[in-house]
Amino acid sequence: MSDRILFYGASQGRGVVAAIDGGNHIGDVTVIPAGSFAKDWTAFTGLSGDRILFYSAARRGGVVCSVDDDNHIADVTLIPNGSMAPDWTEVTALSGDRILFYSKSKGRGVVCSIDDANHIADVTVIPPGSSAKDWTEVSALRPQESHLRVGRAAEEHHA
Repeated sequence: MSDRILFYGASQGRGVVAAIDGGNHIGDVTVIPAGSFAKDWTAFTGLSGDRILFYSAARRGGVVCSVDDDNHIADVTLIPNGSMAPDWTEVTALSGDRILFYSKSKGRGVVCSIDDANHIADVTVIPPGSSAKDWTEVSALRPQESHLRVGRAAEEHHA
């Protein structure tokens, strides 16, 4: 078992696709050199099919990229500048290729869907003031089958 992750450095527009194996060892798999990425991505999140959605608040647009088995990243679909809101502070992938966009400044959001052809559609608008304005991170939780037993309950279960 191995998970791949993408590290992104905005200041140089660089990254690394790395793997974390079942023993929790991390290794650089592919270095993406400085200048390879735009320097203004403010959020990104993984999608199914080894795709990644990048979002730029400054441009109010983004791109959906794919990562192949050899860790090559390619632009798949451009999301035109000006087509997204400028205030999303968190972008989080949900199950079923849905995405939560959250605005800290307005306490609002939107849940969108993205299909296999990378078409994005609004599903549900979360009006301003519906959410707290002080969330600094938003993360989806894994499905029930991935929960681990911890602490005393785990010790008693394995005793």
